[in-house]
Amino acid sequence: MSCLVCKYLGGLTGIGFIFSSFVACGTGLYKVSVKEDFDSSKAASVMPASVDKSSTLYGIHAPQGWQKLPIAFRFDPDLNENQKVQLMAAMKRWEWAVGKTIFSFDGIHQGVTGDTFKDLYSSLNDNVNGNYLDANWEKTQKPEYVLATTIWSNGVDYATITKADLRFNEEYYVIGDSLEEKAQGKKEVVDMQSLALHELGHFLGLGHVEEDVDSLSIMNPTLFVGEGLTTRKLAKSDIERIQQIYGCQGDACNIDGLIKAQDEKNWDSLALTAKLWVDSGTKQSPPLELH
Repeated sequence: MSCLVCKYLGGLTGIGFIFSSFVACGTGLYKVSVKEDFDSSKAASVMPASVDKSSTLYGIHAPQGWQKLPIAFRFDPDLNENQKVQLMAAMKRWEWAVGKTIFSFDGIHQGVTGDTFKDLYSSLNDNVNGNYLDANWEKTQKPEYVLATTIWSNGVDYATITKADLRFNEEYYVIGDSLEEKAQGKKEVVDMQSLALHELGHFLGLGHVEEDVDSLSIMNPTLFVGEGLTTRKLAKSDIERIQQIYGCQGDACNIDGLIKAQDEKNWDSLALTAKLWVDSGTKQSPPLELH
């Protein structure tokens, strides 16, 4: 375990911010709650039902989501192939959860990396929904232990999303496939697919879900960190919430069937499908076939 992780196991984890219509969310470490760090009063002022555990909108920060699907996105040119595959695998799992195409690959954001931007929110000033690596994490003004952050712009009523970026903390973490990657000195391994699955939930309109509501939710504000540690499944409540925003098509409308398939099917094809998507460079992903 890295010294950085040891330093913050005592209770410091990711931090979430709301700033005007810009929002940033950070994940946490080793199943430690971020309740003490997240300013729920600000979240409540924007979308009160999203933090009301008795509401059907609990855990949903943008109930109408993106108004136009699929959502075009680009990659930081510094992302390696494995990171792209893991990111696209996470995208593909969210698409599987609704039974429809959500994402559209728009290529590489040529000449633009996370370090191109002067601070965290300036990446929202273009028309690109980007996935970026930040080797200089300090300029985001987020603590070094925050693994990644999703920032987005809401519509005028905060019910919709108009633009979003994912920013990954490459300065302090090794971000990739935790089943293959090794820690590097003080830099602990973070599973990209697990991390992206959580951050893409925010990208699509989901908020945090506290563990006392559903301890299995990928939207718990926590994440296992370290070699061989992954959290790559969606809980039933995750699927219910994402379908509340985007609906469902075909077999995806049978949520119990999805959960059974997630537990019983061979998911090796997910990474293979994602790799085919990366290699082909097509806008929409190839179909996912589970056996």
